[in-house]
Amino acid sequence: MLHGHRTVAAVLAVLVTIFILFKPPRLNDLPPLPYLKVSVKASPDILNGTIGFQQVFVINLPSRTDRRDAMTLAAALSKIDVTWADGVTGEAVVDKAMPGDSWDKSISKGNRGSWRGHMNVLQRVVRENMTSALILEDDADWDIRLKMQMQVFAQGARAFTQPVTGKPRTTVADSYLDDTKLPLDLPVETLPSNLRPALTPYGDSWDVLWLGHCGTQFPTRPSTAAEDPTSADTSTKAESSSYRPPLLRVVVSNDGTVPAPEHLKAHPFALQDPLAELYPPYTRIVHASSATTCTQAYAVSQQGARKLLWQFGLQSLTTGWDLMLRDWCDGLYHSAGVQGDGSTPPVCVTIQPPLFSHHFGKGAASDITAPGGGFVNKDKEMTPYVRLSVRLNMGRLVGGDGYDSLVDQWPDEKRDA
Repeated sequence: MLHGHRTVAAVLAVLVTIFILFKPPRLNDLPPLPYLKVSVKASPDILNGTIGFQQVFVINLPSRTDRRDAMTLAAALSKIDVTWADGVTGEAVVDKAMPGDSWDKSISKGNRGSWRGHMNVLQRVVRENMTSALILEDDADWDIRLKMQMQVFAQGARAFTQPVTGKPRTTVADSYLDDTKLPLDLPVETLPSNLRPALTPYGDSWDVLWLGHCGTQFPTRPSTAAEDPTSADTSTKAESSSYRPPLLRVVVSNDGTVPAPEHLKAHPFALQDPLAELYPPYTRIVHASSATTCTQAYAVSQQGARKLLWQFGLQSLTTGWDLMLRDWCDGLYHSAGVQGDGSTPPVCVTIQPPLFSHHFGKGAASDITAPGGGFVNKDKEMTPYVRLSVRLNMGRLVGGDGYDSLVDQWPDEKRDA
């Protein structure tokens, strides 16, 4: 009997020790988001150190030690494990290493280096046969509640990337390939159940999840990028492309992490995002990528990494990396004689407002384009779309302050009244 009591006591001691060792710190004891309560489909894998992906890469020029310091702290405070990928300067990219169709174009040094840095990460994803990887630029920022947000995004994304239960070859989005099925909006809590994903909690059949950007549009017919005059060499591609993006919009309502409509801008001098006028306040939408720009954060699957490395590592370099990725996701390379590899159409899913955004630090200098573009106050830091910014709350988080002490950079007016 005494031996039994000792055994129970020993087991309890081990359990208590495990609890103490693995209990998250105060900053992770965040109150649940209201809209999470409607779902029972969220994946615990997203709570891991790589947010449900096999690896998280951050592209960073070794000379920008300031950005590496900041990103190291931001990732640690968010319990995200990052792998550094050295950025590449334009001077290091020799002409003969560039795809043939770039030889007669004036590609800036910044775009050369950026392109090669992203290709190197895609190359590694392919070489190491990773199921998926999230790729961040070193000036990205996010909300301290990111993993909660990603739980909801995963549910919306699976409407595009995962077959419906009982229909092994059909996704929810497949029913929205034309505008005859209305309404196009589908609340996230009403999505039908999916077959259980085997590769990622975001689904198994996707190429790109575009999570951080500086602008996107809702898909229309034809693809919006085909009509964009800044799109590189799209005149013949658009005519021959057979890509039909799904028009489905998965609606996340009453999302308290979304700024009020007046703050839905890519930068202070930008026009208000159409989302602010089309939907009620505090709405977030998951939809197929269309005319999306900037690559603060995007994820690739193994199949997506292979397609992108083939197309842009070997075939095409015509403009900035984000613009080429935009055109690829918009189907402008998916046609005989352009992509020519017989692959399936691209599956690119995005979300607006984005979950990651460009952090404009003091000075707002960019390694790719001109410093800041006059978009920000040079003496003040800011991050569009992100309320409880990790970067702007870094001092409080490092000091161990609790959730209630964090500063909302885009507070609601009624809270200030």
